[in-house]
Amino acid sequence: MKEASTLRKVVISSTFATGIFLAAPQMADAALGDQTLRTGMSHPDVKELQDALKSKGHFNFERSTGYYGQITADAVRDFQRKNNLQVDGIAGPQTLSALLAKMGGQASSSSSSSSQASTSISSNLLRFGSSGRDVEQLQHKLKEQGYYKHSITGQYGRVTEAAVRDFQRAKGIQVDGIVGPQTLSQLLNEPLPSNNTVTTERNVTQTANTVVQAPASSNLLRVGNSGSAVRNLQSQLRSVGVFNQEPTGYFGEVTARAVREFQRIHNLSVDGVAGPQTMNKLSQVATNQSSSNNVSSSSSSSNQTAEPSRGTTNRAALMTNLVADGANYVGVPYLWGGQTPSGFDCSGLVQYLFKKQGVSIPRTVAQQWAAGTTVSQPAVGDLVFFETISKGPSHNGIYIGNGQFLHSGSSTGVTVASMNNSYWKSRYLGAKRL
Repeated sequence: MKEASTLRKVVISSTFATGIFLAAPQMADAALGDQTLRTGMSHPDVKELQDALKSKGHFNFERSTGYYGQITADAVRDFQRKNNLQVDGIAGPQTLSALLAKMGGQASSSSSSSSQASTSISSNLLRFGSSGRDVEQLQHKLKEQGYYKHSITGQYGRVTEAAVRDFQRAKGIQVDGIVGPQTLSQLLNEPLPSNNTVTTERNVTQTANTVVQAPASSNLLRVGNSGSAVRNLQSQLRSVGVFNQEPTGYFGEVTARAVREFQRIHNLSVDGVAGPQTMNKLSQVATNQSSSNNVSSSSSSSNQTAEPSRGTTNRAALMTNLVADGANYVGVPYLWGGQTPSGFDCSGLVQYLFKKQGVSIPRTVAQQWAAGTTVSQPAVGDLVFFETISKGPSHNGIYIGNGQFLHSGSSTGVTVASMNNSYWKSRYLGAKRL
């Protein structure tokens, strides 16, 4: 019952401290073990598999990609070989059970001592994006009652939130996916504290959904804000092709999704919050520059609806839209000669994405190299070329900014890679602008 007491203390103290928690998502729950994973698959579970294999020294690629290619299959074979399993490169029930058993041994050690739990008390309600020992305890409690059926991760992501919602629905209480006093009372089968300063989930949800007028000087825009600053933000997002409706001046989930998409494209922290980094990058690439000045100075135009520039067909918009489209194909497998979403080779991906923007370019790497104009430093949308399997340009991708490029690699499928990676840096030939 000590764990229950600690968990109860966490939520109640958090309510006194803040009353509300507006957190950005950090990591989805691991659901590794739910399905067999094999070559050609692209799925969040594959990323979890790669992370687990990497922690055990079997997966040596620079980053987990979520795509099950040859490198992942080799890592699985290595794990199977060293654990006396059938060596087939497929992460089936036996392999996943063995891997999860090893990972579970580590996880359990971090949560076995309930006496230390009080030292990691959170200052916020437990909800999507929370992490730590308190979330581990929550998952244990939900698992005991049959609502959470996955490994204990300490990460409050999509699986944990769904379990909380199922629990709330079954108990006939507010279904919001937030663990506050009312949910905790039902979970621990204890009476709700009588102290009238404790806020229920319903209060929290109502507060979270209240429209907050964003002050003109605010340097942070997020869900719930409204006003001319938000309208300008939406107009800028629209000009780069990630917000597909008229600006409303209200920052809701549609706007948050657009912000997250923009952040993904430009390799920023993906949290759906328009903070200084996001706004600075947006001001650099937005095509409606008349309204892309500092958002904080937009209060004087609060009665005007910012419209996207008529020049959205210029190169900046074209390249940004091209990169935005490219992000939709991350995880598509590599296919020699492939030029459709069923599979791409490197130049096939480049040609396909340009064609979607109405631009016809040559098919092969060598032809694309010859057709472009050499630039000393690549800008977003320029092609970057590498010498890999033969003398001269034999591989290419699309530069997306911040030293990153989108490409279809033979071992990764469509993915984003760093030009500073030792492999690509040593093989870089140059950049071309089409």
